[in-house]
Amino acid sequence: MTAFGEGEGELLTLHYPKPLPMRLDRWLVAQRPEQSRARIQKFIDAGYVRVNGVMGRAKTPLRPGDEVQLWMPPPEPLPYLLAEDIPLDVLFEDGHLIVLNKPAGLTVHPAPGNKDGTLVNALLHHCPDLPGIGGEMRPGIVHRLDKDTTGCIVVAKSQEALVQLQVQIQKRIASRQYLAVIHGVPKADEGTVIGAIGRHPIDRKKYAVVSEGGRHACTHWKLVERLGDYSLLRFKLDTGRTHQIRVHCAHLGHPIVGDVTYSRCRKLPLELPGQALHAVHLGLDHPISGERLVFEAPLPETFVRLLAVLRRRLQTGAVTSPVPLAMAEQNLHAFIAAVRKDPALQEQLSTTAAADADEVAAIARASGFALGPKDLVNHADGALVEYQDEDYFMKPRWWELVG
Repeated sequence: MTAFGEGEGELLTLHYPKPLPMRLDRWLVAQRPEQSRARIQKFIDAGYVRVNGVMGRAKTPLRPGDEVQLWMPPPEPLPYLLAEDIPLDVLFEDGHLIVLNKPAGLTVHPAPGNKDGTLVNALLHHCPDLPGIGGEMRPGIVHRLDKDTTGCIVVAKSQEALVQLQVQIQKRIASRQYLAVIHGVPKADEGTVIGAIGRHPIDRKKYAVVSEGGRHACTHWKLVERLGDYSLLRFKLDTGRTHQIRVHCAHLGHPIVGDVTYSRCRKLPLELPGQALHAVHLGLDHPISGERLVFEAPLPETFVRLLAVLRRRLQTGAVTSPVPLAMAEQNLHAFIAAVRKDPALQEQLSTTAAADADEVAAIARASGFALGPKDLVNHADGALVEYQDEDYFMKPRWWELVG
């Protein structure tokens, strides 16, 4: 049996110098800032840390003169991750990090059932030492972009760089800005969306702004250009939740063009490979030198063509023929138009009982409109409806929220 610290790996011997006691895990994190707290915890749990020759625990109190031995074994191989020669658009690279302009259609890291053809597979070919950074399915990945979102993404090439860059993302030292083309035109020129994001109450494959159980999310947006029935917006993130910009845009009633998950099927000005969302700007401090670095990723060709088509239509006055609405949505729009003209119906729909989606549907049917509660819930991906305690409630004066 191999003795403690023997074989491949790195064995460190440290001595605790402070006059007052301190927890083992906290002191080790301070001594090895290139390692994350979670990674130090794994070393301790695996028995790779000893205090005065005895296996340590996270809460072990250190006293003056204690000898601490930390053995860091080499990273385990990742046989299920294969290096693939996939072209990369490199914006910057040195020995500690690499910044890329990610194309549409490229998933960032492998997942069950999708273990090849990803950005990680491409990086393993480009950076042979990457498997030891961060471990497991996403070595070196600091943050991610959705499969069809394009633009700036940074990847760490050393463990120290990974930890430092993750801290910059968490503390908003790193700045990230996005451009997107959305359906419709916002009423204001800029704004902020603050809405917790969690699993969609109906479709568990999607995310939504939820009243309970979600994670805080904040998105700042600014109108860049009006393009007829569309708009070009710039976004700045305070948080980095899954699908954050896409969910918040849908919540505003202005989903991103080409987003098949969060917008209804509409006729697009041209065929797109995915949502028109691009990470245009990335600013960060170099994790080793501290130098401020700023990167701008050029727009992909399809995004440029989309803007050109919309600008040309705006100049010529051309319009697209509207896509016929489904019968249920036609009925809903007709019902909304009737409500807007009828103060008595508005008052009836403003009562507490009528906030329930089933009750609203019953009132609609009594007024001669063939609607069910699902028609209300599904409309605009839930923009009119809030989900609470397994029931659906209409937002106050919901008929005014429809464009």
